[in-house]
Amino acid sequence: MSLEVYFHGRRDQARVALTFDDGPNPPRTDDVLEILDAAGVPATFFVIGKWVERFPSSLERIIRAGHVVGNHSYSHHYRVGDYDKAEAVITNQTGRRSIFTRAHGFDYGSLSQSVFAQLPTTRIIDADVNPADYAQTDPEAIVNAVLESENLDNGSIIDLHDGSELDDDAQRLARPLPMIDALPRIIEGIKQRGLQPVRLDEIELIEPRLWPEQLDDRMVISPTGRGLSLRVPS
Repeated sequence: MSLEVYFHGRRDQARVALTFDDGPNPPRTDDVLEILDAAGVPATFFVIGKWVERFPSSLERIIRAGHVVGNHSYSHHYRVGDYDKAEAVITNQTGRRSIFTRAHGFDYGSLSQSVFAQLPTTRIIDADVNPADYAQTDPEAIVNAVLESENLDNGSIIDLHDGSELDDDAQRLARPLPMIDALPRIIEGIKQRGLQPVRLDEIELIEPRLWPEQLDDRMVISPTGRGLSLRVPS
């Protein structure tokens, strides 16, 4: 079956969506929430079901802060499309069905196994600004990858990571640190460009691409080392 995948919203409105993957991940998610609150910026968090089960209070803090929650699978295991299991966990916690989902590792083959992903009300979200922050150790490189991206524009969706799918606690806690360091400068730079960060449900999504007809297979394996880059389709 085909999937409609959204990379951006309307290009005639000066809005962008900050999105965060692979949480909830306390205390790193809390650090992100504090930065967003200080800047007066809302965001969207694509959460992993196994972490929602382990850290329910962290998800509650995301919701209380007024952010949107999306489905990022249950286990984040490649070639495993356990989004329906994740949706049951998320819904049990939030009391409402998710509207947005993002394929883990941009593995759309796995996402296509999900009944949830096939619902007409579900919106599948990719991103047109992908700094690959999960593979970076230099905050300045993350700032530059966002603010100097040729794709950053009205309607952009920016993909960052406040957590990790890895079960190793040390890596889960360490990986987001460069992004957290970079985040205040990213937000400041976005605002200086006249762009307003908003939630995904405050952007009118347009021009979806069909998988597999219009999208290449671009599954990305999350690194445990450094330097992995992510190609964004043009």
